[in-house]
Amino acid sequence: MSFTLLLTDVISPLGKTLEHELERESFKTLVPGADINSSDPMSLGDYIRRHKVDLVLNCRGWEAAFHAGGQAELVRAAQVLASACAVADVPLIHYSSYRVFGADLKGTHSEKDAVAPLDETGRAFVQAEEAIAGGSPKHIILRLSWVIGAYGDNLLTRLLGAYLAGAAVSVNRRLRGAPTALSDAARIAVALIKQISCGAENWGVMHYCSGDACTQDEFAEHLLQLLIQQQLLTAEPRLTLTDEDPGNEPPSAILGCRRVRDYFGVQTRSWRPSLLPLVKQWLHNREQDREQAQTGASQ
Repeated sequence: MSFTLLLTDVISPLGKTLEHELERESFKTLVPGADINSSDPMSLGDYIRRHKVDLVLNCRGWEAAFHAGGQAELVRAAQVLASACAVADVPLIHYSSYRVFGADLKGTHSEKDAVAPLDETGRAFVQAEEAIAGGSPKHIILRLSWVIGAYGDNLLTRLLGAYLAGAAVSVNRRLRGAPTALSDAARIAVALIKQISCGAENWGVMHYCSGDACTQDEFAEHLLQLLIQQQLLTAEPRLTLTDEDPGNEPPSAILGCRRVRDYFGVQTRSWRPSLLPLVKQWLHNREQDREQAQTGASQ
């Protein structure tokens, strides 16, 4: 039996990774086009019914929410999708973040912990979660820890850019997380979708992160040593360790993943084996960007 899903974003790094991961599967994947008004619940609901969508996978606005002024898209998309999916009785998987949590010193956050956002980013993720939970009965809110990848703006790409430029890098040893590759975050969604397509009905808040927690400075040092071992450094970086209150970010981004393990059998992975391939992909992307810039300048 065919299974059709709507992926709400294929432009952001997470959206692109999801699209790539889904291409390997037998699902029929639809992406937003000119025939869909993503800001109108009625239009979106009509699209879902006409195309017989079985599930909606939402990461729209997830990336933008981490940047100043970019939170509105996340919240609006969640509100519209919750309404449309509820009317169509279609399950909705929605990506969220550890940023919903507060400044408490708890080492690992469980799915039942109270949210206490510290800034606009955290508040936007909470508002989006509330819209999903309050509007769509069949939903999974999938919170992630630190997400790393070869694309976009994340801890890995920021460190790589600074290291290879010989710039000063400041990392906070009070920040703890479980770095999760974009591909791993996409893998989990596919695993959930497969089981939902076979009749699984486990809804609610789920957590996923890698099974390998570290502090921000430990991650930065591990990456630096990898670059040294691979003889990839082109300049002498300056790494500064700080030990201070992180302010508007939860001290811990480590998430307890019990529900996703118990309900769906999902096992966590370490980020360490994926680090070198991600670094090489980032370097390849940078070289391609340079070549394109040179080609454009010569025309």
